[in-house]
Amino acid sequence: MEEPGRRRSVRLEDIAQRVGVSRSEVSRVLNNRLREGRSVGVEKQQHIRRVAQELGYQPNKAAQNLAQGRTDTIGLVVEPGGDYELSPHYHEIIGALTGTLSEFGLQLLLHSWKDNAADSLAQLARARSCDLLVLTDMRTDDPRPALLRAMNQPFVIRGTALEPESLAVGMDNHAVGKLAVEYLAGWGHRRIFFQNIGRDFRAGEGRYQGYLDACRGLGLEQSARYEDRVWGEEGLYAYTRSLFTQPDPPTAIFASDELGALGVLRALSDLGKRVPEDVSVLTCLNARFMRRILPTTTTILVRQHEVAAEVGRTVGRLLSGEPVERKQYYLSPLLEERGSCAPPAA
Repeated sequence: MEEPGRRRSVRLEDIAQRVGVSRSEVSRVLNNRLREGRSVGVEKQQHIRRVAQELGYQPNKAAQNLAQGRTDTIGLVVEPGGDYELSPHYHEIIGALTGTLSEFGLQLLLHSWKDNAADSLAQLARARSCDLLVLTDMRTDDPRPALLRAMNQPFVIRGTALEPESLAVGMDNHAVGKLAVEYLAGWGHRRIFFQNIGRDFRAGEGRYQGYLDACRGLGLEQSARYEDRVWGEEGLYAYTRSLFTQPDPPTAIFASDELGALGVLRALSDLGKRVPEDVSVLTCLNARFMRRILPTTTTILVRQHEVAAEVGRTVGRLLSGEPVERKQYYLSPLLEERGSCAPPAA
């Protein structure tokens, strides 16, 4: 029974009765599911929308989504590390995506996989619980895009795509690798140690190619050193110490992320090496909160928050029906100088 004094919400039947058409026809017009050659004409469609507005009709979002096959949910597919830990850059990605998607009335679902990406992703796609999936941390032989295409599951890549027909938004990692070498060489360094994320990642391969191009252009092929099999704070701590037991140790070190840079700085401190007087240190800033931990370390900003926000806007426009060209979009890295680099010691 309707409560006294409480206004009943306007139903599709009310609009249908006022206009003189069926309830189903009103539903099709208001949900933009018109049948070519079988729906009411343009004037009647306009009449339906006008009456709906006059009566103050508010669509039931859940019912509308059910009718349209929509969930208004976007899935972010992540790969956790040991003990299901997420790297600092996910802090930026999740925050930016959640905020940007909410502006389009969309919500974010976090989906993680541990052992078998293909099986986990196929299960998610079959459930049809997401309108679109966002893939991140792309591998050089990543099977996920082909799998999702075969299952007719829409997706957008946060990173570098494997194929030109994929829609992707990412950081120009070739530019990151090139900038790191050129910046340190600009201070006069030739014995540069470049630590990279694994080349099995598209980002790592991009940085490696940028590193090679810079070394060739500057004649550093023999003096620069490269490594991508060591990572993390403890890994870089031990490796940095080992570098200074060898002839011609580096005068400048590039660490691929903040945790690696912490290991480098600890090792140099334990070795009695001053930064930047004895050794210059450069790293990438993936998470903005890490500035508090590395306040005086010069960084290359890979703009994780901005990349993820642009992914969110792209997804929102796509699901709103706006035309979006399916191609690779890149943001460029930015350099933030904070005093950890200087000319090599005489």
